[in-house]
Amino acid sequence: MIEIDGAVGGGAVLRVGVGLSAAMKIPIRIQQIRQGRSNPGLQAQHLAALVATAQLCNAHLVGAQIGSSCIEFLPGEIEKNSVRLAIATAGSVGLALQPLQLTSLSAVHPIDIEIIGGGTFGKWAPPTPFIEKVNFALLQRRGFDSHLTILKHGFYPKGRARAQAHFGLVEFSDSFFFLERGSLRAIHGVSIATNQLKSAKVAERQREAALTLLKQELQNFSIEIKTEYVESLSPGSSFVLWAEYEKTILGADALGERGVSAEKIGHEAAQRLLKEIRSEATLDQHMADQIIPFMGLYGGSFRCLEITEHLKTNLSVVEQITGTHFEVREKTVRAS
Repeated sequence: MIEIDGAVGGGAVLRVGVGLSAAMKIPIRIQQIRQGRSNPGLQAQHLAALVATAQLCNAHLVGAQIGSSCIEFLPGEIEKNSVRLAIATAGSVGLALQPLQLTSLSAVHPIDIEIIGGGTFGKWAPPTPFIEKVNFALLQRRGFDSHLTILKHGFYPKGRARAQAHFGLVEFSDSFFFLERGSLRAIHGVSIATNQLKSAKVAERQREAALTLLKQELQNFSIEIKTEYVESLSPGSSFVLWAEYEKTILGADALGERGVSAEKIGHEAAQRLLKEIRSEATLDQHMADQIIPFMGLYGGSFRCLEITEHLKTNLSVVEQITGTHFEVREKTVRAS
């Protein structure tokens, strides 16, 4: 049994650790979970992902309760074709899917996930359009058929989203080497706001602010940004952009906040994407840490804008479980 210190890195240690444990069929013990946080131990969204992952791979699970500081996860075989992920709070749907995504790498049949509850947008978490258009899209390019369908959006504090995820059989044609971007093909985006904000034209205002900034620097490229109003129990808005290159995809986003103008949200998302584009990054900051578990299993390399704390956490956990050594030089990460 591999023992992991969960005191540093928050929920990422749990998500990546359990996902790789299930994928590799290696038992793990994670201790001091989220120690030092204002609400240490397992919270509802962590527990939901943990329980669903255990159900999917017939794992023996010890310590699965709210507030628990230590869990043991002993994975079994994946026999189910589907599993339900039930999130009682507005916790991130995208983050809760991460261990299930990794677990599915070892499945011998496609896996369907029904998501009940949770939030499709939230602070410190990748929004679901990013998961669909960057994470899943890049994996599809490499041979992992992955899809995410949002049936109902959820914003903080009530959440209560509804979604479906599908993970097909793994047929990776190559390691995860992102050595160059290739040519820029187009910029896409979605400006989403709840129906409560429709009269204020929040989605349109976010879109126009972003377009104004993007067109100043990317005059010769196609920029397509859709606006969408959705039903949700809690009001909110979000703006997600992604730049499609020949060999990669870069994403950026901004979350609407009370007291912050729609124009500022659109402007912030556009600024973040342009910062990624101006850099030599081949993966954006979100995707950089999300790709690390895959590189631990299959190898690879990429350049990023900066080495974030999330990235460092994932590097440490993946090295301990897979035995893969990662070399970090300036802003380039390579699995060796």
